[in-house]
Amino acid sequence: MGIKINNNEAKFLIRLADTSTILGQRLCEMCSWGPTLEEDIAMSNLALDLIGRAELILKTVSKIEGGEFSEDDYCYRRNEREYFSLKLSEQPNHDFAWVMVRQYMHDVYMMEVFTQLLNSDNTDIKAIAEKVIKEITYSLEHAKNWILRLGIGTEESNQRTQTAVDGLWKYMQEVFNFDDIDKTYLSDTDSIKSNWYSTVESLLKEANLNVPETVNYHYLDYRDGFHSEYLGHMLSEMQFLPRAYPDAKW
Repeated sequence: MGIKINNNEAKFLIRLADTSTILGQRLCEMCSWGPTLEEDIAMSNLALDLIGRAELILKTVSKIEGGEFSEDDYCYRRNEREYFSLKLSEQPNHDFAWVMVRQYMHDVYMMEVFTQLLNSDNTDIKAIAEKVIKEITYSLEHAKNWILRLGIGTEESNQRTQTAVDGLWKYMQEVFNFDDIDKTYLSDTDSIKSNWYSTVESLLKEANLNVPETVNYHYLDYRDGFHSEYLGHMLSEMQFLPRAYPDAKW
């Protein structure tokens, strides 16, 4: 099924929904792999928040696009090139430090985005933003505390966290390559970028971690449906059942 999105507001929203879906799926993969039982439950709850967030946003996308496709259609019946998730969210769970650093980078960015969406003219988006900010506030504090704990912990925990920071840093360059659609629905994209860097760099220094050098590199943007090699494998697992039984009712 080819699902084309026509409205620019829907295109903007589906980027947020897809990123939430994919990051939620990554956190689902951590079920039973947490360092403690409490943390295992915490990551599962964060995954549920992300997937629930994606569902709400996709319902709004469906509404804007005239209701031809449901939120399940958007989630399960689009191919890799029809997805618009941040490459950051697609990266594998190499270890626990990697998971927490990825989550923190994502959450700082999304806090800035949804804070600006509180001023949206679309009442549905504004209501979603109010709910999401409450969720991100917890998630952000959770990831922040772990980065501090790992950064100033043992030599190995510091090294693993630094490796995660170094490995994920480059994906933020793509995030901040805002296009005209982003700039239409976000009131101040420059402040999103500057606030992200100041917030993240401050935490890294506090956690005894080095701030990586930002190096420009060539990439194909997620906004055009280009992804890392990992997304296709994720979608093949995530979408298997709904595609195998398209008429099934849950």
